[in-house]
Amino acid sequence: MIAKRPASVKTSAWNKEILTATDRGILDMLRKDKLIGDWSEATCPRCNVGKLGGLITRPNSEYFAHRCNRKNCQCYVSPLQLHPLFTQTMGQQGVSLQKQAAALLLRLVNVPLADIHLLTNVNHKALEKLNKNLLYLRKGYVHETEKSIRFGGSTRSWKDVEVDEATFDKKTLEAGQISEADASKGKKVQWEQWGGLVQRGDPKTLVLARLNPAITVPRAPGPGAMRKTDWKPLATKWLKNRSVVLHSDSARSYKMKVPGMVHDSVVHKKKRVKLNGKWVWKPPTYVRTTTHKLPGGRKLKTKAGTQIVDRAWRFIKDRLRRNQAAKTGSTMLAAQIRSAQYEYWHRKDDLWLCTGELVAWYMKDLLAIK
Repeated sequence: MIAKRPASVKTSAWNKEILTATDRGILDMLRKDKLIGDWSEATCPRCNVGKLGGLITRPNSEYFAHRCNRKNCQCYVSPLQLHPLFTQTMGQQGVSLQKQAAALLLRLVNVPLADIHLLTNVNHKALEKLNKNLLYLRKGYVHETEKSIRFGGSTRSWKDVEVDEATFDKKTLEAGQISEADASKGKKVQWEQWGGLVQRGDPKTLVLARLNPAITVPRAPGPGAMRKTDWKPLATKWLKNRSVVLHSDSARSYKMKVPGMVHDSVVHKKKRVKLNGKWVWKPPTYVRTTTHKLPGGRKLKTKAGTQIVDRAWRFIKDRLRRNQAAKTGSTMLAAQIRSAQYEYWHRKDDLWLCTGELVAWYMKDLLAIK
């Protein structure tokens, strides 16, 4: 579990209030926070013609539903119809909406699923499904939102952007998955490596990209720095003609010339140098002050370093749960990384309300009135 001070956890809902709410009360509470959409006046998802009425109790049942007004349809639609997170199952196998909402609240503050199972007495399969749905929902939102992110500013206002890569996992490839050239050199280890860019002072500009690192030998400490074949399309897409100062480590690929960008770097590795006839170790440089001459002739003084993006990688790694489903090359590991990226964007916001906006984004087309 990720350690957090109780006072630092922001939420507009309380576990006790959720568990003790009535069936109608929990619907109103979740609808107020946009965690459940309002199907009233929406097009019936069954006949695609009629309009749904307000929330009523189904005859001979305790469940609430919306009813279609079309004469030949008249079907009842659950308020949880097509919901990305919550489910409605009748009978003993069903989980009440109160418990599902409580489990979601605990998940948003990074309580482990095993502890949520003990606290709510909800089946672990249901919790795993809720967690999986949340991961893929966030992943879809991040993919859509990244398209609108823009780095830099005008030629009068240059921005600082940091870049770095991180490695999350590795696996040994089978004989049929390795090329003859790699097999002859004993290379058979594939790595899960991602690259990241973030503009200083704006955490919601963090963008990530899955890289294609080289296959290595089993005893290699890592896949190495980002290669130029991976960096060139990223730099062209995000930084070209954007008036940015790029801060990176001393990897050679980052030295590539890009229009509208100036670059500086720091050395994260200690180096053995000769001083006064003696070999000594020179400590790494994490931060240094540097002065850039901009294309217009103006000079800009800034600090070189990658502390912001390094902290972002630490934030993401703390939220990964690697297992047989989340491993190198898997969609589940990618979903976990994207989910952590979403949390980084909203790390100072109320994740309960942010999840409501997330559900509203997913349901906006489904609830459209025709």
